[in-house]
Amino acid sequence: MYNGYLDWCVNENKYLDQFREFDPSQWRLHERRFVMSSIAAATAGLPGDTAECGVFEGATSFQICKTRENKQDFTHHCFDSFEGLSQPTEEDAVADERAYVWKQNDLTSPLEKTKQNLRRFESMVQYHPGWIPDRFPEVEKRRFSLVHIDVDLFEPTIASLEFFYPRLVPGGVIVCDDYGSTWCPGAKKACDEFCARTPQQTVIHLTTGQGIIFKQPSNE
Repeated sequence: MYNGYLDWCVNENKYLDQFREFDPSQWRLHERRFVMSSIAAATAGLPGDTAECGVFEGATSFQICKTRENKQDFTHHCFDSFEGLSQPTEEDAVADERAYVWKQNDLTSPLEKTKQNLRRFESMVQYHPGWIPDRFPEVEKRRFSLVHIDVDLFEPTIASLEFFYPRLVPGGVIVCDDYGSTWCPGAKKACDEFCARTPQQTVIHLTTGQGIIFKQPSNE
């Protein structure tokens, strides 16, 4: 009942248009996608590139690129194996018996499909297919304003945080899509461990299950 009166559900036409533009067949509203759209817009004025680790079919990359389609000297970097998930480790063991247990190669989606979905942003996007973090050195000299991490498991999540956080510009944001999911305990463990050893840093846990990490100017 309460959600029916939230402004974004009924009046946020900019988001709704963006959502339908990616896939007109999907009509349901997704809170996580709205949060991501808002963060992408809020960070669009910052310098630096953007990146997504765990791209799947490209829905979130579409949102990020849409907010920056008129920006000069900008690249969005897509990191994904395009062969599904890597092998889960003991950190990914699920305690909730009702939760799905990930297996290697779950969530496989071909690179060609993602490229087709992001074709209108072809000049803005660079693809780095491969297992995380093997392709990260290709962007080690770049700076980033926004990074979306959606890799579900401990090892690729911690590797993504360790690589991208030092390269965030002041005011930059990392969003971990899986932080609050009982299906992805390894992602939460990775974020919590990383922040515990990073001065003045913590994870903002949203009711959508996303975890937000801000790069404060004092951390620079």
